[in-house]
Order: sequence, then C-alpha cells, then structure tokens
Amino acid sequence: MTRFWPKRSNSQHAIKEAGFTLIELLIAIAVIAILAQIGFASYITTVQKSYRYEVQQSMIELSQQLERYYSRNGNYSGASVTANDSSTDYYTVSFSELEDDKYTISAAPVSSTSQSSDSCGTLSFDYLGNKSPATSGCWK
Repeated sequence: MTRFWPKRSNSQHAIKEAGFTLIELLIAIAVIAILAQIGFASYITTVQKSYRYEVQQSMIELSQQLERYYSRNGNYSGASVTANDSSTDYYTVSFSELEDDKYTISAAPVSSTSQSSDSCGTLSFDYLGNKSPATSGCWK
C-alpha cells in the first residue's frame, strides 16, 4: 500500500491552526462598538456646540445692526434686520420684544434637527447684553 502522507510519529507535535476563536472575535467587535458609540456621542455634542456658537454669532450681529439703527433713529421700532447665515437652518431666530428703547433676540432650536436635543434650549439676548440661559457652557 502506498502512502501519500508521511507517517507522524508520537514525538512530533501537531501543527496548531492559526486564526481567531469566535469569542476573541466577539470581544473585538464589542470593544469596537463601544468605542464607536463614545465617538459618535462626542461628535453629536460637538456638532450641537458648533451650531449653537453659529447662532450666537448671528444674534450678536443682529444686535449690532439694531444698535446702529438705534443710533441713527433714536429707537428700535421699525428696524428690519435678518439673519443671513446657515444657523437659521437649525434655529428659529425671532424678536420677542422690539420696542422704542429695548429688544430681545431669541433663537429656538428647530424641532426636526439635531439641535432639538441640545441641553441649552432657547437662547436669548437682550439690549443690555443679558444672555439666557445662564447655564454654564451655553454661551461663549
């Protein structure tokens, strides 16, 4: 009888199969999933902060436009200023109080965007420079 494979003696060790076990693969996948979740949450928070910062800059620009109008006309009523940037896609900017000697600019998050879950909620800025909410981190 002819043998095609050499006979293995007892002194030779079997060659260990190279590769990963199923448990090793599952652990690696779980670690990657946890890191991805942490990274995604951090990314969403950073995006919310950037949109919030954008609308704050827009509100300050609107305030400057109103102050220029006041210095020319002696009152704020009748002023027509608009926000001209992309922050209005994520916030609704409005004037809740536009009278002869005072104004309040508000920016409410649009409910169908990622800003709706922003912890700061509606941002306000008045003619005296008072900002709300006064929560730490909402205004830079």
